[in-house]
Amino acid sequence: MFPIFSPTKMLDSLILMQIVREGPLHGYALTSLIDEKFGWKPSQTAVYNSLKSMENENLVTVKEKIEKGRAQKIYSITEQGQQFFEETQQCMKKHMMKNLSQFFSFVQMVGEIDNLEESEAFQQCIKSIMENMQSISRMLLLLIREAPKETQAVIENTLTSLRKIATKFDIQFLEEENMSE
Repeated sequence: MFPIFSPTKMLDSLILMQIVREGPLHGYALTSLIDEKFGWKPSQTAVYNSLKSMENENLVTVKEKIEKGRAQKIYSITEQGQQFFEETQQCMKKHMMKNLSQFFSFVQMVGEIDNLEESEAFQQCIKSIMENMQSISRMLLLLIREAPKETQAVIENTLTSLRKIATKFDIQFLEEENMSE
């Protein structure tokens, strides 16, 4: 189970966010905006597959428009799509706040370290972990579509390993309670 929501829902949410903010758009413009605003360029295939899936679920509608002699599909959000977008955003905010709370607990631990060198080393460790988490998140987005079972197995093994370390050092942390909401 993914901590926030599946990569396909994340892409759907990013696409809907751009349509909500910018108005009706074509697929290439959506890909460019996501790249510009989030530093991640999903493939055109992924974007169009997501749009087709959302069209089938009545989250977006499509109209063909001739521009510069070429037919373009312009996507607009539906009322149902607006509701999906809002629910997804609320879910994401809830989980981000929970994760932020845990992060601030770590920051508080840094403040409790008396030795400046130890504190700086701990802060560097946190920075490195956050950079790795960002890379892992991007990799997961790309791998989950191509190799979902293998990717899920790696995630589950990683969680099991981290739980063992936490148990070894008697560290208590919030488990995945209500993460499937």
